[in-house]
Amino acid sequence: MPDYTREELEHMRITMEGESALDRMKRKSREEPLVPAGVALTCFALGAATVGVRTGNRAYANNMFRLRVAAQTFTVFAMVGGSLYYTHKEKQAKLAAEKSITPAPTKEEQ
Repeated sequence: MPDYTREELEHMRITMEGESALDRMKRKSREEPLVPAGVALTCFALGAATVGVRTGNRAYANNMFRLRVAAQTFTVFAMVGGSLYYTHKEKQAKLAAEKSITPAPTKEEQ
């Protein structure tokens, strides 16, 4: 029996059983760890801004709203950057696969 890597086993399981929403979130979080961090920071800033508004601390609330905007911007850049990175990585893998599959030139082509 051949030895499979963890990624290969996971891919085979998903192919056979399908992928649940929780599994997909876990996989995406492993692929792009900056996005969940940005989402968490955004949620924290929004919650802190809400506390600032309720307590009447306007300066604190405004700073938290600014942090929220910065965190959202970071999250968007992380999503776009991750998308570009994985697109580039996928193209490189496809090119490498094509090079390895390319047949040897025949006598007529030489």
